[in-house]
Amino acid sequence: MRAQVLMYDGIAEMDALLPFDILARAKAMGVDVEPTMVTVDGQQEIAGCYGTRFGGLTAWDPDNADALIVAGGWDVEVIEASELPAQVKAFKEQAGDRLILAGVDSGALIFGAAGLLEGRPATTFKHDYDYLAKWTDVVEARIVDDGDIVTSGSGWLAGLDLALYLLAERWDAREAAVWIEQRIGHDRRGTVWRRT
Repeated sequence: MRAQVLMYDGIAEMDALLPFDILARAKAMGVDVEPTMVTVDGQQEIAGCYGTRFGGLTAWDPDNADALIVAGGWDVEVIEASELPAQVKAFKEQAGDRLILAGVDSGALIFGAAGLLEGRPATTFKHDYDYLAKWTDVVEARIVDDGDIVTSGSGWLAGLDLALYLLAERWDAREAAVWIEQRIGHDRRGTVWRRT
């Protein structure tokens, strides 16, 4: 499973690093997952919302991704004004239905602004429910799994919850997810909404 974590200027550091860490730990345990940090245009360095510099990044590649994890960041008003939603939409269109888009907290707002959530359920950080409701039916759940779009809205630990959910429920690595939960002292909890 090739999971690309999208990095961009203004990203919330924790939202990006937590899922990357969980997936990298799973890889070290022998799980068939390959996490990488990528940028839209191949920019090798970006700055997070607290000024943290991230380097050694590579260009995203829709043809070599099974999942694109899009973390939150920026002020919500900036999301619609940026090119990022249209770029994420183009990435999804190129990759097709096989690609899972996974949104960490306000990452779901990027999907909404891209027009990818019309008629579909999603969740986000609780304080952004009204904003997300412009584009979708908001589900008040920790995880919303709508097939090729999965969103998490549990606040600062949303990246942990999302990555652990993907490992356990979508990528058949339940034992690894449980072991990681025990090691980091964080149990998955809360409501999961999943289309049947």
